[in-house]
Amino acid sequence: MPSSALPLQRLLALLLGTCLLTACGGEDSATLVTDARAKLAAGDYKAAMIQLKNAVAEDDKNADARFELGKLYFAQLDLASAEKEFRRAREAGLPASTVNPMIARALLGQREYQRVLDELPAPTDNTPDSVTLQALRAAAALGLGQTEEARKTLQHASQSASDNIDVHLALAQLALADRDAAQAMQHLEQALKIDPGHIESLSLKGDLLRVTGKSDEATLIYREITRIDPRQINARLALANINIAGNKLDDARMEVDAALKVMPNNLQARYTQALISFQEKKTEHARDQLATVLKSAPEFLPALMLGGSIEYMLGNLQMAETYLNKVAKVAPNNLNALRLLAATQLRLGRSDDAARTLAPALRATNQDAGVLLVAGEIALAGKDYSKAAEFFEQAAKLNPDSAAIRTELGFSRLAQGDSRAMDDLKTASGMDGASNRADTFIILKQLESKQYDAALASIAALEKKQPANPLTWNYRAAAYLGKQDIQRARDSFSQALKLDPAFFPAAANLAQLDLKANQPAAARQRFEGILKADPKHLNAMLAMADLSLRNKDEKAHVSWLEKAATTHPQAIQPRAALARYLLAKGDKNKALAAAREAVNVQPDNPVALDLLGATQLALGDTPNALGTYRKLVERQPGQAASLTKLATAQIVSKDWTGARQSLQSALRIQPDFLEAQMMLGGVEIQSSRFDDAQKLARQIQSQQPDNPAGFILEGDTAFTRKDFPAALAAFERASKLEPTSAVLVRQLHVFNALQRSEEGEKRLATWLAAHPQDAGTRATLAENQIKHKRYKAAAEQYLILNASHPNNLLVLNNLAWALHEARDKRALGFAEQALKLKPDSAAALDTLGWILVQQNQIARGITLLQQALTKAPDMAEIQFHLASAFFLSGDRTRAQRELERLLSSGIAFPQEHEAKALLKQLQEKKG
Repeated sequence: MPSSALPLQRLLALLLGTCLLTACGGEDSATLVTDARAKLAAGDYKAAMIQLKNAVAEDDKNADARFELGKLYFAQLDLASAEKEFRRAREAGLPASTVNPMIARALLGQREYQRVLDELPAPTDNTPDSVTLQALRAAAALGLGQTEEARKTLQHASQSASDNIDVHLALAQLALADRDAAQAMQHLEQALKIDPGHIESLSLKGDLLRVTGKSDEATLIYREITRIDPRQINARLALANINIAGNKLDDARMEVDAALKVMPNNLQARYTQALISFQEKKTEHARDQLATVLKSAPEFLPALMLGGSIEYMLGNLQMAETYLNKVAKVAPNNLNALRLLAATQLRLGRSDDAARTLAPALRATNQDAGVLLVAGEIALAGKDYSKAAEFFEQAAKLNPDSAAIRTELGFSRLAQGDSRAMDDLKTASGMDGASNRADTFIILKQLESKQYDAALASIAALEKKQPANPLTWNYRAAAYLGKQDIQRARDSFSQALKLDPAFFPAAANLAQLDLKANQPAAARQRFEGILKADPKHLNAMLAMADLSLRNKDEKAHVSWLEKAATTHPQAIQPRAALARYLLAKGDKNKALAAAREAVNVQPDNPVALDLLGATQLALGDTPNALGTYRKLVERQPGQAASLTKLATAQIVSKDWTGARQSLQSALRIQPDFLEAQMMLGGVEIQSSRFDDAQKLARQIQSQQPDNPAGFILEGDTAFTRKDFPAALAAFERASKLEPTSAVLVRQLHVFNALQRSEEGEKRLATWLAAHPQDAGTRATLAENQIKHKRYKAAAEQYLILNASHPNNLLVLNNLAWALHEARDKRALGFAEQALKLKPDSAAALDTLGWILVQQNQIARGITLLQQALTKAPDMAEIQFHLASAFFLSGDRTRAQRELERLLSSGIAFPQEHEAKALLKQLQEKKG
């Protein structure tokens, strides 16, 4: 085919491509570097970066281009890239004496102190660059805690060049290591005399002024830094932190925004952004902002500390503990982390763990009111009221104006019956800047004791202090509800919403009243009102999802959960709810996807990991469930509950040894953890270690004499050993402590074993007379009656179940079977209903097929039985029914063939004796 001229557009594209590849305009690498320097001088850093990259593309051995590119990366705090370019500049021929100090700066910025000493040899001459490198090596030694080595290096460097600015900067750092702030400031002043615009010296001076409480002077220094070089985001962030400390949050945000314009992905800036949102009480927004930081830097301690604080405030205590544990592990002397971690564990109900966590903080200081406050709360939880009062009194002396401390002191004295308690609470209530905790306690106490008029008086007093607080009207509504004045309660809830249209508790309470009044549309409007005021309100979206499910609108239920998840990318609740819903509906793959998304959103969140593990177990993916629960144990070291969940997966996989080890570890942490004790008892029974199971049962009985669990475990052990009288005695003792259907079902199993099944059924019938809605127990009774061929009695129970649970396959099928065996003509109708409900059910096909055969509708009966056998080829009863049907139809050959196949399989089944007799009859007639 002949060639043709290139189209104009394609020709232009080729020409442009060629131009780009060859640094269009004929500029060589050196010219590009010159142009880049000019652009740097003009402050056009982006253009300079482009030119320098073009220069190294043109000539990758251009040492000047590499060096300038490295300095530009360094200024942008991209230290790894800066280090790489400096090394390439050295390889391209730039003198090591010139480049090594810059490599050292890049390594110091990355805290690679040992690499500075190992990779950059100490210089032997006293040129300015060599003295600078000596100073930088001294800084590295200080970073490693080698103070004397740094001192020796600096003595030599200062003798060689007393006017070297890096030497004075390092001497200032050495003085700080010696805790001599005045000497450090002198060295910084000397450095700034040499170069008033030296950024590193100005930065350290600003930091020193800031930590010594001279924030105004520090602000001036940081402002000077940003004037000299607007790219200095560390100065911007220091200004932001000063403003945060002064509660000037709008000013702080301006500084962070300016920093993010320079470096959009800077983690420290994004962390500070989240901190500002947290200070503004935009807690969920702060969590979403912080998520990007933790995803990029999962071990960044300030972000972990803030994450712990956020999750604590949101009530996600397990997640808070995970974050704070990481902080405490790396920084075991961080009092704030220890205090908040202990408070978290206390709220989780683990006061012993909280006490162990706080112990190092108490040993370190008795002058921190916050530490003493948490210590008092721990003592209060342990009912050591005297010790609690002692801690609170110490804290009150340190901070006599703290309403929170005075409130806690009142609580501890109240627990001791100390008459000063209410005075303390009233004093706390009247303090300037007091929170409403003391008022709230008084009000809640009055509501609890049904002193509604007194509560209304206390609420009126609180309203005078906080007239715009919707919570006050919520309390007032609760008092009116107690007085059965529903209209005034509604009016009070409505007033709370007028004060704050997004106040969820009032909307939720009104919705409950609407639902009780059978007004679901009104309930829905309550949450729609919340969403109008705050379109992203998570709890309102979840409430809408719940209402949709209540109204049987499953599509809307899923839609609201998905919307909540999309709107709140870091929220676990909507994803967990969606996964559980999908799992309950049998949509296991989608449930797994939702659970995985929850873990992807918060990889360390114990709730998310537990959800994923449970979903994997439900799917039968035991190996991955084990991996998930092991990760959960890693994320929550020393937590009995996590070890117990791991043991659950190990039990499913029949790893009895592993389960035993996990449960024993859990019980070493929490010796009275009942769930772990009962699971371990089950493991011992499965392993035929009956004496160990019995010992554990006795231990539970001793620890919790009023709890039936110890006797239930004793009964289970005896039953498995076939000591039925002992099992019955244990279960009866359990029933005396707490009558439950579960224990009565165990008694039924014992009576069955003792050939006294009717006695066990009688006990279940007595229970059902008092608890007619207990469908599970009724189904157990009916199944037992079928098993013992009391078909009429079983049919009566299934008729009750069918009335309360219509369209239930199991109920319909068993009802049809019981009626058929009782010679009741209604059997056929219920069997047809069961099959219509689920046409591919082997059980339903078998039941209807056999009933039809018995009613002489043999042809259709055989067809259904054959379909049933196709669905469940190993079901012996279906094979027997089919063989009998063939026999009744006159097809003896096929009947004999089915019976021979059935009896040769070795499968036991109830009609085995009848099958053998029929086969013998067929064989004799054939012979």
